Amino acid sequence: MVRHTRVPQWRGLTGLWSAAWPRDGAGYVTRLLLASAVLVLACFLIAYATGLVTGPVVPRTKVSAPVAEVLTYVGSWRGPEIDPLVTLPSGVQVKSSNYYGVRIGATTYYYNLAPHTSFDPLARGEVTPDQIHVVAVVGDPPDRVMIYTIAQ
Repeated sequence: MVRHTRVPQWRGLTGLWSAAWPRDGAGYVTRLLLASAVLVLACFLIAYATGLVTGPVVPRTKVSAPVAEVLTYVGSWRGPEIDPLVTLPSGVQVKSSNYYGVRIGATTYYYNLAPHTSFDPLARGEVTPDQIHVVAVVGDPPDRVMIYTIAQ
């Protein structure tokens, strides 16, 4: 039996690195490129999952002038002179634009806020879906607004 007197010495991280990634030319470069590609792919997937990177943007269609005017009534209360409140028999007060619609020229436009509470003729059950003409559907759920007219 031969006994070695030399004790293995610790070479630090350099020794570990060379054991795991031997520098033998093409094999080293291939492994380095593969590790880089995996790292970039992992970063991209994390960024996509967290919303930092999104898919292609779908251009929104331009809204017509009447639709833009009705949306100003939807977004906020325009005051008692322009959009007075209507008191319902239940005691609830609602904007007259939501109850009676918005008159632009010779046409009255109504807006429905479903799934939120809305007091337009369709929500009240005074007209059926067959009796309306949908002018525009704006926004994404749950903040979608349907703008319509009543067919004569």
